[in-house]
Amino acid sequence: MVKIRGIILSIFLLVMISFNVNAFGVSSPYWDENPLLMYAGETKDVVMSLQNMVGGEDMTVNADLDSGKEIAVLTDINTVYQVPIGNSNTPVKLKITIPEDAKPGQEWQVGLSFKTNAPNAGGVGISSGVSKGFKVKVIENPKAVETTNPISLSLSGQTLGFLILIGILIILMLALKYFHKKRE
Repeated sequence: MVKIRGIILSIFLLVMISFNVNAFGVSSPYWDENPLLMYAGETKDVVMSLQNMVGGEDMTVNADLDSGKEIAVLTDINTVYQVPIGNSNTPVKLKITIPEDAKPGQEWQVGLSFKTNAPNAGGVGISSGVSKGFKVKVIENPKAVETTNPISLSLSGQTLGFLILIGILIILMLALKYFHKKRE
């Protein structure tokens, strides 16, 4: 009898809680397995999206930068976002700046936390939170490689010029031989 009451009470609580579902999500173009790749000294704007696709009311969400503060900053003046019900694209803007002295292979973890503001209805308010993060990895800038090795570029230009000159000489020799045979 006690087990049946416990099961019935659990089902009742589950049903009661399910009537007041508020959920939000965060999407990002980058994650740990798909890092943001940048060059030393480069700056990029990144946009994450807040989503409110479940429930029956608009949500107010606070954003906070948890990690990566040495390279990332939230660019919105107000970091409290209004996310209407049914909206899947409320932008959260970040600016990522890699230091000039960063080395290829160097990595940072950028993490944000998002917390809902519980409505003040005079009773107990329940808020929820989501954390989202991604890696930022420094890669070698191909433009820097070109400018730091001008000798190999000029050598390849010299080699190409030399090959063209040899080709012209061979064509001239064949033409002279052809015309010389034609005269005989």
